[in-house]
Amino acid sequence: MSGSKEEEINRFLKEFKMVAKQRGIDFVPRQEFIETLILFGITRRNCEDEILGLSVDDYCQGPDDDRDRPGKVWVFGRCIENREVYIKLKLATVGKETIAKCLSFHPAEFPLNFPLRPKKGGRE
Repeated sequence: MSGSKEEEINRFLKEFKMVAKQRGIDFVPRQEFIETLILFGITRRNCEDEILGLSVDDYCQGPDDDRDRPGKVWVFGRCIENREVYIKLKLATVGKETIAKCLSFHPAEFPLNFPLRPKKGGRE
């Protein structure tokens, strides 16, 4: 992938984190999210910390059109307690406000692809 893709991801993460630090993160209250908090024994604040710690290396895919509402969604992944966690984020506009939304935060249902993560072990 080109440097411009990395720059695009960095721009999104920078803006998302800026909005999140000002207003917090709006978690979509899906049952999956509640079950993930219970599974890992973590709080919403722990989830926010994981999201605020995301980097280009954690990028999986996007931006893709949101299938439910206007805007673009981005997918990232983190390893929590040796399990990959699927994280879907979006910057949503409500009126004149920009909101940092977490649409999904749950154990990955399939192995995640990290196209910008350095490969382990060097040459084959």
